[in-house]
Order: sequence, then structure tokens, then C-alpha cells
Amino acid sequence: MNIGILASGGDGAGMNMFLYNLVKNLKGHNILLFKSGYEGLMKNEVCDFDLNFLKSKKNCGGICIKTSRSPKFMEQQGKEEALKTLKKDRIDVLVVMGGNGSLKGAKSIEKNGTKIVFVPCSIDNDIYPSKYAIGFDTACKTCEVYINKVQDTMLSFDRVCIYEVMGRDCDAIAKKVGYDAIADYTYTDTSTFDECLKSIDTKKSAPIIVLQENVLDVDKLATDLQRKLNREVKYCVVGYIQRGGKPTKKESDIATRFAKNCANYIKNGKIDDFVFCSYEDGEVVCKPF
Repeated sequence: MNIGILASGGDGAGMNMFLYNLVKNLKGHNILLFKSGYEGLMKNEVCDFDLNFLKSKKNCGGICIKTSRSPKFMEQQGKEEALKTLKKDRIDVLVVMGGNGSLKGAKSIEKNGTKIVFVPCSIDNDIYPSKYAIGFDTACKTCEVYINKVQDTMLSFDRVCIYEVMGRDCDAIAKKVGYDAIADYTYTDTSTFDECLKSIDTKKSAPIIVLQENVLDVDKLATDLQRKLNREVKYCVVGYIQRGGKPTKKESDIATRFAKNCANYIKNGKIDDFVFCSYEDGEVVCKPF
């Protein structure tokens, strides 16, 4: 069986762990690792990696076969080029690792004779119906550690600090980080400037404020809050460090389970046209999407 694998969209810790275990469990099949997601699929660019190389990268953040966001792939010409590659390489199954954009991309080339297996990989943890996406736990833990380190200085100077975390349009990271870091205030997509300014206690020493990205202008919030509290207010955009680093134990365990179940489903041979690997009720299941 010819099996193609690619990663598309944002990267996240645990993706290399998934990739290594998937390839290991598919030993005996012809594996093609497409470079840089749908870009590599359109250009038929394949990584020349062996299992030992993948093993050396399994505990690293990011994704060793590279990823990308490809506007060209969303055009008809891009899809046609991708389909030509799938036909030329006689790909029986294409495994796609990614988020919502990657899922839409996979759906757009579904009806071409190639079976698609989609695996949710997104620090935002926003891919329905899966309750978990590879990368989420590590991203949250990284935020928590970051906040704890910065907070030492905030306490020393009795400063207020706002921590803007990723999540795009999903509040999952903000809520979990707010809980784990024992934040005094957590603001998500239902929050307003007035609510924030009114709710923060002026007498509280160095409060931790967690803010979901794309909700409020963090610079304006810090400025207005400083004026209200008459105290120094700082803000930190946690940013890309949430995507990197060694995966947590939970991350590694779930990524390995995704890989084993995905491989077993493929080896079983009875594959639907489009399969979604989902984490539900503590179990990984592969089912028609």
C-alpha cells in the first residue's frame, strides 16, 4: 500500500511523536512524507527520511517534515496539481495532520480515488468532533510556565500584568491556562473593555490577567487599566513559544495512541473515503467524517 503523509497549517508539540509512531506502525508499506504540507503535495516534493531520523525528532517540537499555509492549494489549479501527484505516486491513503483549514483542504480533494485519513493537530483544540487535538496540552503548559516566571518580577514590583495567549477564535487555551496558572481574571470572547475595567480589584497585589487573543486590544486595555488603577500595568503576548518545546507526557501518550489507532485502521484495509481520527471519552476512534 502506498501511504502519503503531510502536515498542514500551524505546528505543535506532539506532531513529531505522532509521525514517528505512525510510520513505525506502518512498517512494510511504502511511505511518502510530503514536504511543507499541500505545497509539497502540489510539487510532489518528498522528504528522504528514515525511521531512525524520525525517532531522533519524536520529542522535539514543531514538525520535521515542515508545514505551510497554501493559498494556491485553495485555488482550482492547486487542487489539480495535488491530484496529479496523488495519481502519479499511486497514493492509496493520504494522512493529513492539521487544523480546520487543513480539514477543509483535505475535503476538497476527497473524491479522487485516494482515501483520506485526517488527524487533528492544533494547539487551539477547536476541531469538532474531537475533544482533543495534538499540541494543546503542551501549549497550555508552556503558557503556565511562562506566566509563573514573569509573575516573579510582577510580584517584586507589585505590577499588574496581562498575558495574551493564542487560541484564534476558541477560548480553550485561555480557560485552561487561566485555571492552571491560578489567574485572578480570565477574559475570553464574551468579554468587553468595560467589563474588564470594572471587574479588576484596584487593591489586589500583582493580579494575573489572562486574555484570549483577538478579543480585545491588549495595548489599549493595559493603557486604560493603568489609568484606572494608577499603577504600572504591563502586558506580555505569549506568542509562538506556545507551539514549541518538548511535548508533555500527556501529549506524547495521546499522540502515540492517535498513531497506533490510525495505523491499525489503515492496515485493516476497510477504509472509508474520508476518515476522521477523533479523541472521544478518553479513546481514539477512526470513523467516517
